[in-house]
Amino acid sequence: MNDLNYYLDKYDAIPLDTEQYKNSYVGWALDFFIDETKVINPYLDITLRLDLTDGETNYKDNFKNDYSTFTCFLIWKLLKALKKHPSFWWRFINDKWDQINNPPLFCPTAVGGEARFVEMVINNATKLGWLEFSELYRNTKDSIFANPILPNNNERFYAYQLGQFVGNLPGLDFLSFAMQTGRESTQSFLYFGKRTYDENQQRLTVPLAIKFHHGNLDPFIIELLVKDYLAELSKH
Repeated sequence: MNDLNYYLDKYDAIPLDTEQYKNSYVGWALDFFIDETKVINPYLDITLRLDLTDGETNYKDNFKNDYSTFTCFLIWKLLKALKKHPSFWWRFINDKWDQINNPPLFCPTAVGGEARFVEMVINNATKLGWLEFSELYRNTKDSIFANPILPNNNERFYAYQLGQFVGNLPGLDFLSFAMQTGRESTQSFLYFGKRTYDENQQRLTVPLAIKFHHGNLDPFIIELLVKDYLAELSKH
């Protein structure tokens, strides 16, 4: 409990005022989808194909720097869009809902070899400007590849539980991708796939798989997120 409280404080968690949603769909969902006697699997999976054409142009014209990559840009902009929808950061912990206002970025990174994957954790990710984020992302990734070892500490566990999970599988052009998770988990999981350029349509697209808990999220919020994300990608 002490460790949990430490990380709740570190990530700026506050109790969610569920009373404000009383007698609404949101209030009903917050209760219904965490009840194991009513719902066996409270998670939904959806895979979308996003048009990145304008976003790539914006990146090359206005954001590219010595540290950055387009993947880094996609993640930073995604965090900005997610920030507009705080229900992505609602967590059901110890029989109550909390809102994590400063979640770390939890990003599994394929390093290959026997290690396969190492998690990248970036604290204060949603508060960092572009130059700070791109430099920290690059340095953290370089450090992981130089020493691909999973840390055995509490930060890794709580960053996964309380943070924002964003993965990238640049070699897989998947049509759908369902991710596993524990029954007690209420965070969302987002995974980018292989980017594809269509010469005929002159469009760059990418699959984005999203797993979300139906207690705090629903397809309507996913639709709003996608609209905000595409707008963010084009914003200077």
